[in-house]
Amino acid sequence: MKTLFPLVSAALCWSLLSGCAQQPPVPDPEIPPPTEARTESAAESYEATSEARRERPVRAFTSETLYSLLAAELASSRELYDVALSNYYQQALVTRDPQVAARATLYARFLDADNLALETAELWLDISPDDPEAQLNAALLMMQGGRLNEAFELSRRLHAQGEYPLFQNIAANAANLPNDRHEALRARFSDLLEQYPEDVQLLIGTGLMYHQQNQPAAALALAERALKLERSNSAAAILRASALHQLGRLEEAISGLETLLRRNPNDFRVRLQYARLLTELDLALAQEQFETLLGQSPMDPDLLLSLGLIALEQGDRDTAANSFETLLDLDEHLSPAHYYLAGMAEHDEDLESALMHYLQVEPGNDFYSATVRILEILIDQGDLVSAEQHMQRVHQRFPEQGEALYFMHAQALTRAGEHSAAKAVLDQGLEHFPTSTELLYSRGMVHFELDNIEASERDLRELLSYQPDSAHGLNALGYILTDRTERHDEAYTLISQALALKPDDGAILDSMGWVYYRLGDHERALHYLERAWAVYPDHEVAAHLGELLWVTGERERARAVWREGLDLKPESPVILETIERLQADD
Repeated sequence: MKTLFPLVSAALCWSLLSGCAQQPPVPDPEIPPPTEARTESAAESYEATSEARRERPVRAFTSETLYSLLAAELASSRELYDVALSNYYQQALVTRDPQVAARATLYARFLDADNLALETAELWLDISPDDPEAQLNAALLMMQGGRLNEAFELSRRLHAQGEYPLFQNIAANAANLPNDRHEALRARFSDLLEQYPEDVQLLIGTGLMYHQQNQPAAALALAERALKLERSNSAAAILRASALHQLGRLEEAISGLETLLRRNPNDFRVRLQYARLLTELDLALAQEQFETLLGQSPMDPDLLLSLGLIALEQGDRDTAANSFETLLDLDEHLSPAHYYLAGMAEHDEDLESALMHYLQVEPGNDFYSATVRILEILIDQGDLVSAEQHMQRVHQRFPEQGEALYFMHAQALTRAGEHSAAKAVLDQGLEHFPTSTELLYSRGMVHFELDNIEASERDLRELLSYQPDSAHGLNALGYILTDRTERHDEAYTLISQALALKPDDGAILDSMGWVYYRLGDHERALHYLERAWAVYPDHEVAAHLGELLWVTGERERARAVWREGLDLKPESPVILETIERLQADD
């Protein structure tokens, strides 16, 4: 359970900001340590505030206010912080006392009641506009709420008073601003930097904003100016490395961080950036660095996840498994941990464990892949009923994803050759989403596999009625008419329309070559099939190109193309059928 801390000094307020959002890989600025450590209770801390606060005039509170404040401190001592916050908030509004407003801000921030914290911080600032702590707390909360210009103005005031401003973190939080707002804020940084050209925070903050605007040369120049003033400044070094990385000078970026680490091997943030950059150059060394970082922060979930992924890539399964299992113990990054443990279990052919882990992956980056793997495992085991039951549960849980879930289910069945089952799923999906072009396309292709050409054409023409410029719909219908009917002129028209929409698409080039072959124009057929094979090396393209080469007398070359196609997909039914039909297996 959380333990409430006393009213924070400006430095401690600043240190609490270290978890705020920022643009990776640029870290928070160097944060000064708290000016003093306190261990007293919340009630004691209310009395034992800073000397400046004790010197303020004592306000005469009503008995009702005094009772409410006493009740708040009693609630705090019992860890009933929501009650304490409620009392302090109400009394801050009633009394407009700066210490009460400050205390309300403290409790609101502690309880992550961001909107209330901002309201009380602004009240505190309104009561005591020249109080640096009020300015700093308001700036922090404005920044966290995206009000960066206001936070900048308060930081400018802090800077003018000789207090610690928030320029670096304001810049780090600006990454997602719209371009016009970002440029306007960056201009304010640049203007102030002209007044204070040797202010390291301003140099780094302005550099961060140039980095975000994809202007690495400007960011690099500012970072190097900052390092000339403070050669061991971690934030400046990391900004320099990030700018060099953005400029494609990865080894130089890494070398600079190595130099700084030799001077200060315990600099966590520099080592973290060093480890991140090494993942692009030397995974083994990157793994060593993440292990070193975990030695400094053993239960850091982000480090554990990074180490697990790198170790998995390196083939260090023991380290990877330990990292992911530790994440489960910590109740952190659960979905990726389950997802990668599932993949490892699959690799070991422990499908029961794999399913157990995949089933615990929640919506996010890995959810789609996990759901597909659950389906594929169950379908490969011949358990279509369990696959159907699982998808019913997923549909109930995520009804808004219905169309995508029907498509996913059908695709898994199609890949397994379960075309009749796939058609049943698509029939059900189209009852709910009758105008879905993806589901119509999928069912059209399933009908093709089931040799129901009339139904396939019907679905694809319906798709084209909704989406006339669908290149994949035009191409699919043109290919089907080429391959399974004598309507080659009609097929040529459809494929030509598709090719005009996507002139470099390998599948469409293959269809054009195939329709020319069926029309008897072998020269044009060879031109398109060779282009298709160059950009889209697929076993079906190999079957078509090989057939054309065979019938035009280039039999050794045909066999070579078929062999390459079988390397891509051993036992390819279309290549084997072609070889048998042409009696080319002698």
